Amino acid sequence: MKKLLITLIVLVVAGGAAWFFLLRPEMISQETLTQDFETHRQAYEDVAYYLTKKKITTEITDIPISGKQYEGVEFEDTDEYRAFMDGIMVIMQEDHDAIISDGRTVEFVYHSTGGKFRKLYGSVIYNGFSSVDGKVTVPLTTDGWHLYIAQG
Repeated sequence: MKKLLITLIVLVVAGGAAWFFLLRPEMISQETLTQDFETHRQAYEDVAYYLTKKKITTEITDIPISGKQYEGVEFEDTDEYRAFMDGIMVIMQEDHDAIISDGRTVEFVYHSTGGKFRKLYGSVIYNGFSSVDGKVTVPLTTDGWHLYIAQG
């Protein structure tokens, strides 16, 4: 009886771990990303418009820290720069892994939460055009904002 109980406990723990790492549900969906975009739209706009207006190529992967500079981003004592930095703070405190800019397109990459077999890659993209090269997207607005979700 004792061996049976130990075997059962081991199976339950192993099954739970397998479910967590392999089959855990993904939180990324078109609805959740659209809602997040609408909730934080001003922050998205401040960051995207600053990066595209200045044609900055950079990859931001963490929140702003006093004295830290992002590659390609120069400090400015302007309201536009402060709004940009505040926007980064708002966005990176949410479920984002990175903000990637090539100077023309800005991609806000969400953190995937699903298990190995259910992982999705999601992002909000701004380029100011009606489509994004190389990706099948859903338009979020008519002024160049797109939603992109793919298998991770």
